Amino acid sequence: MEDSLKTDDVLTKAETKIASGYVSGMIGKEIADACNISYNTVVTHTQNIYEKTGIPHSTNALVAWFLSKNFDIDLSEFKRRVGAAFLLAIIAVQMIQTDFDSSFLRSASRRVEASRTKGKRRKEDDNSTCYLY
Repeated sequence: MEDSLKTDDVLTKAETKIASGYVSGMIGKEIADACNISYNTVVTHTQNIYEKTGIPHSTNALVAWFLSKNFDIDLSEFKRRVGAAFLLAIIAVQMIQTDFDSSFLRSASRRVEASRTKGKRRKEDDNSTCYLY
């Protein structure tokens, strides 16, 4: 982590570490483990961050604030909504593709199993005695 983040003028070093953990996608317990502190300490630092910044008590809002403050990313309401819609579209396409792939694999697996079963039945039928009169 950089020594001179723009959030350093607002947050303590410990609070900056906690915020960085949330930005990295960690949850409170993971941050506590990574920083060798108690979960309650993470909660206290998180509450202090919310109070100092005036952002809503939301991890997403905290991440948005941290990124916009440190990396000059404009996260206006409109841009956040457009970005969220774009990400949801990407996720939906991935889910559809995954569902299609898994259903294709399931049907292919059924066809293979059916052909194996038919082969076994033919072998059994070939061994059976059949008398036609």
